[in-house]
Amino acid sequence: MKNPNQKEQEETVMRYCRVKEVMSSDVVSTRCDTSFKEVARLLAEHRISGLPVVNEEEKVVGVISETDLLYHQVRQEPEYGHRRFRLPKLTPSARVAAAKARARTAEHLMTQPAVIASPGQYVTDAARTMEQHRVERLPVMDDEDHLLGIVT
Repeated sequence: MKNPNQKEQEETVMRYCRVKEVMSSDVVSTRCDTSFKEVARLLAEHRISGLPVVNEEEKVVGVISETDLLYHQVRQEPEYGHRRFRLPKLTPSARVAAAKARARTAEHLMTQPAVIASPGQYVTDAARTMEQHRVERLPVMDDEDHLLGIVT
């Protein structure tokens, strides 16, 4: 167990720590046209729970998480189709889930726009952003929106 002084020192260090000091620069990313199966393979092969989606200019356009894949898989189950019922209006989140269920590529699976961090941002600010947006990873981007790393 840590003593109170040690814990306080660690909290002080993290308060002034920058994203560039804690980010992983070895990032697995994918392209918009990557298939659902390939995205699933990348996540499994690299033992990660999400990855950024980049366009031809290597700019981050979205993020795919395991949750996005689960929306797709649940809607593919045979018994799911037998339980259909109509709602007068779909909520925005239900429309997103339905679209992801039909997705065949990363472009349609991803959550967009990506919630991002900058390398000079304080870690505490990045953590607040993650909490506010309910995300578990932030792609770290430079001033030209190119992928530099990821914070999880």
